[in-house]
Amino acid sequence: MADIIKLTVVLTIVSLTAALAIAFTNSKTKDRILEQNQIAEKSALEQIMPQNSEITEMHCSTAGCPSQYWIAKNENQTAYAFKISSRGYAGDIHYLVSVTEDGKIMGMSILEQSETPGLGARVSESISKKYIWNGLFGKKEEGLRWFTKQFEGIDINKAIAIDKTTGEWHKLDNNKRSELLSQNSVTAITGSTISTRAITNGLEKQARAYLNALQGS
Repeated sequence: MADIIKLTVVLTIVSLTAALAIAFTNSKTKDRILEQNQIAEKSALEQIMPQNSEITEMHCSTAGCPSQYWIAKNENQTAYAFKISSRGYAGDIHYLVSVTEDGKIMGMSILEQSETPGLGARVSESISKKYIWNGLFGKKEEGLRWFTKQFEGIDINKAIAIDKTTGEWHKLDNNKRSELLSQNSVTAITGSTISTRAITNGLEKQARAYLNALQGS
């Protein structure tokens, strides 16, 4: 009995110590994490919004509207950006999407995801054409984020089809890519249709509803 009491006391002390350590770490790092997230969000917005545009953060309390969104305008066009959250295979996928006034996607950026490495996690994959042996000492280049890139020009006001027969978008030639776009279709990540469908569902339901609400439809 005495041994059980001792073990209980030790476990309690260890648990309390661990909890206090975690709380202390969180208190010291939460502001830095928030700052980094804001920097990443700002960078993502600048990449998906029209070039040379002024980006304004907006808030809305009307039913159906996004509580937070962004508007960007330049001489030629106006675009809206929304944060979307969709349930994937392993957890929620959070991403930014910008659309034109008529619902065409201008750009997308994955903010956070916890999908399976090598499968659904490839929603944020970058593919570089540089080989490792000729890029060790050269200037680093940003790889093509092919999964989100293929959504550019897709119409959120229409059903978005997922093509699982042609292979992944980054392996296709320009003619095939144009054909997919004309059909309002994207390609699936091999072995991860669930993650792909999570993204398209978010666009068809959340982004479409947000755009219609802001435009008074």
